[in-house]
Amino acid sequence: MTPPHWFKGHTLEQPLSLALYDWDGNLLFSHTGRWLYPLLAAQNFIETNALDGEKLLLHDRIAGRAAAALTILMGLRVVKVDLMSSLATKLYTKHGVDFSYNTLVERIDCQTESLLSDQMSLEEIARFIEERVAHNLENSHPQ
Repeated sequence: MTPPHWFKGHTLEQPLSLALYDWDGNLLFSHTGRWLYPLLAAQNFIETNALDGEKLLLHDRIAGRAAAALTILMGLRVVKVDLMSSLATKLYTKHGVDFSYNTLVERIDCQTESLLSDQMSLEEIARFIEERVAHNLENSHPQ
């Protein structure tokens, strides 16, 4: 799936960390959070609005293996990332996602990237992320 011409040169404005567009360039969703929270919020937005991920374009600030897995599970097929790990490119290539990046690194400096293994399925990665989110929520709201 070839992205529209305007998307290749697109810039993600500060303070945004993630933005979802339709093919005409209309901004549908944006987020300024950190870690994987913007992607999880985008996933919720797509599900809540019954959108087809194949008809959306994602521009993300940083993507490693975990972000790539979530993106693929959301049905997104066109992704642009400012800083991408080679681990993410492997997943995108394997699953037929058209991706581009500004900077490619071997790994992003994130604990999640190092905790995931090449043998994990997309679903296992998603479960791992859900468990980390639940753990973070439990620890940030003591009873």
